[in-house]
Amino acid sequence: MSALVTGATGFLGRRLVRLLREDGLQVTCLVRPSSDIEPLRQAVGDALWSGVDVRTVELMDENGCREALLGCSVVYHLAAGLSGSTSTLFLNSVIPTRRLMAASVSAGVQRFVLVSSLGVYGTQTLPPGTVLDERSPVDPHPHLRDPYTFSKVVQERVAWDAYKASGLPLVVVRPGVIIGPGRGVLSSRVGLRLGPLMVRMGGGQQLPYTYVDNCAAAVRQAGLAERAEGQVFNVVDDDLPTAKELLRLCRKAGAGVKSAWVPRPLVQPLAGAYEWYHHWSRGQLPGVITRYRTAAMWKPLQYVNDKAKAGLPWRPEVPFDEAFRRSLTIAPAIG
Repeated sequence: MSALVTGATGFLGRRLVRLLREDGLQVTCLVRPSSDIEPLRQAVGDALWSGVDVRTVELMDENGCREALLGCSVVYHLAAGLSGSTSTLFLNSVIPTRRLMAASVSAGVQRFVLVSSLGVYGTQTLPPGTVLDERSPVDPHPHLRDPYTFSKVVQERVAWDAYKASGLPLVVVRPGVIIGPGRGVLSSRVGLRLGPLMVRMGGGQQLPYTYVDNCAAAVRQAGLAERAEGQVFNVVDDDLPTAKELLRLCRKAGAGVKSAWVPRPLVQPLAGAYEWYHHWSRGQLPGVITRYRTAAMWKPLQYVNDKAKAGLPWRPEVPFDEAFRRSLTIAPAIG
């Protein structure tokens, strides 16, 4: 059995490639001409590297993708833009996904795993304390959030359209915020970073985190599990901390995080005031804070992983306290 992985040189991708090689799969990695493959080589290790075929193929090149897919049973599509304008993220995420899926249909792959994001959910209308699971609605107005969320929602639409039109065996994985060594434990789910200061927005909100090795194991299983086709799986770890608890752990570990606190009842009014001033001043302050985004980001919800545990099956082997210890570099996490 063989697999094709996009985004293989990334933070999550290189862990996934190692797991697939440990399972005995031959792995083809599609990389850009500018990609540095040395971190991937180090992550996989010399003993397993002989089973990795690194190919320089742009995902926009449907013919090149089709050629690389010959003989591959499973596609793991991790590659996606993380920052930039809406047009840039569409170019780096949405259009390549459409081309890769078309090539996968032609090649007759047996499973296509799309790694999306927990951020696609439309949490604005959910009451505080709601359990967010795979039945929760996707954001109906992602253009009001940010370019990354918008691109991920549209990327999923493209994938589901291909699934319905061609029968491509699709599985969607929606990880939470991925933490790990070099990426840190602080993210926008805690609050806003203003230089060295973390402005904690509320604090009682549970943080939908997943350790990179745990997440890679779930993604691997999504390509191998029986009866997973046509399903979505949320991936978060067990024993998730709240934002307030995470900052307390950072201080206890000597991380020295400076923080200020905005109580939860004030978060939305302050967001509304900021949004009003942004419009009134004609952009004197950047429009990064809106009531819509704030309601999605810092609302106290409950995150569960029951479906992934039962359907993949999967368990987060690294507990949160150990994941925290390994990740404790105060670089911003993504998400």
